[in-house]
Amino acid sequence: MDKLLKVLTDPVSNKLLQTIRVRKQLTISEIIAENTGIPRATIYRKIDKMLAVGAICVVDTHKVRGQIEHVYAIKDIYISNLESKEENMKTVTMSLMQILDSYDRYFESEHADVNRDKLFMLNYCISLDDGEFSNMMKDIIKVVDRYQHKQCAENAKLRNLYLLSAPGGDKNE
Repeated sequence: MDKLLKVLTDPVSNKLLQTIRVRKQLTISEIIAENTGIPRATIYRKIDKMLAVGAICVVDTHKVRGQIEHVYAIKDIYISNLESKEENMKTVTMSLMQILDSYDRYFESEHADVNRDKLFMLNYCISLDDGEFSNMMKDIIKVVDRYQHKQCAENAKLRNLYLLSAPGGDKNE
């Protein structure tokens, strides 16, 4: 679980995962073509790590000029009631610790500038039934996917956008 969390919270791996998630299925050549700002060797290493921890899987293979080319797809990874409460809490804690670590590294930098870098944190407490919540999540994913497809401008910055769903503590617990 710790290795999976490390992969899921790594910014480069996360970018590759999002590329695969948006396009559904991609070969390594297509992943490289969509992520020109990331060195090829890094992409190969990250793909190997994502495969090893089960974040992605091979769904097909093609023979290209005598070489086997894999087609990758993302595996949905959720906090699950199938695990123990302790494992669920460990997953949440490890994820939040990774986020805190990225902020800590950011603020340790002499170049940290929250206004320039547009850091923000929002918290909305909303009351929705399960269907409404699922529809809202689909809408949010559509918006993020629209920007995920954009070609990177020369001055583009890699940004992490975290979306968490947490209990609201209402009377219906």
